[in-house]
Amino acid sequence: MTASDDHMRETGIWERIGALMQAGGIEPTPANYDFWYRYVTGADPDLVSAVEALQRQAGRVGPREMNAIRRELYGDIGEPELWDFLARAQAQMRRIVKAVEGADADARRFSMRLFDLYAASERREREDRSGGLPSLEEVLTATEAMIEKSNALERLLDISGTQIMELKRDMKRLRSESRIDVLTGLANRKAFENYLEAQAARAVADRRPLTLAFCDIDNFKVFNDTWGHRTGDEVLRMVGENLEKLCHGIGLPARYGGEEFVIVLPGKDLDAAHDICEQVRDFIGTQRLNVQEHGERVGPVTLSVGIAELNSSDSLENLQMRADAALYLAKQKGRDRTCLESELRSKAA
Repeated sequence: MTASDDHMRETGIWERIGALMQAGGIEPTPANYDFWYRYVTGADPDLVSAVEALQRQAGRVGPREMNAIRRELYGDIGEPELWDFLARAQAQMRRIVKAVEGADADARRFSMRLFDLYAASERREREDRSGGLPSLEEVLTATEAMIEKSNALERLLDISGTQIMELKRDMKRLRSESRIDVLTGLANRKAFENYLEAQAARAVADRRPLTLAFCDIDNFKVFNDTWGHRTGDEVLRMVGENLEKLCHGIGLPARYGGEEFVIVLPGKDLDAAHDICEQVRDFIGTQRLNVQEHGERVGPVTLSVGIAELNSSDSLENLQMRADAALYLAKQKGRDRTCLESELRSKAA
């Protein structure tokens, strides 16, 4: 496939995006362009599956359906960065279209030039029977000019190809930064809130359980005060890495803020969530960190955990408040333990 083929494909992608957004009555904002670019290019199989399922049901995907998919799968990307990205992408597409249109015009002029040469040769043949075919030198001159313009277009498209790859990398980075906590690599708070909202709606609709766990590193201030903030960051990374590993395929762990983490567990009731969180807590409690500056090993790192289960009349705010209250109870009971929201009712009684 040539560079021009690649860029014609890119042009076709943006045309299809425009058609889909127009059919769905979707506003042409940067975030919406990003969503449909992922779909048209097949960059995210989960998004493709979600969009195609809705298309089969309703025949189209409008703003409401698009936003529901986005909330379930992604965090939001910052609009200022997206505007900058989109402006660069549009400028690149304009350069490509201008180059291709110029090449098309050159090709038409070349065709007309050859036609004029042959027409002139026919006139000479009619007039003096000595004209014959057009001058080989004239044909070669016109052909060489066209070849040089085609080569120039090919060079431009090669450069554009590199720039488009850079734009794709920028878009991937923006998507990642919009929902990832930089320090731990976990989902950030915004991504957690979007995921919880989508999963809670699904749980209510399907009448399936969903639990939320709030986790807090015990005595985290001691790590910072004793070994420094760099060691504190290493503790946070260690907890984040292990949460990601231990919760893979089970639920979504996220960094809520500071030394506090959350785990969303779709399909798990309080008992199942308790077992999972105890396994997480026990494993992290066995981990140690080497502090090179001091030649010491840091640990154990313990967690206090509070768990609440969604009910059909729940608000997400209330669910989080109950999980946080259960976490506070675990702290009151001496830390390094897991408490369920049911223990709050027992305490109140």
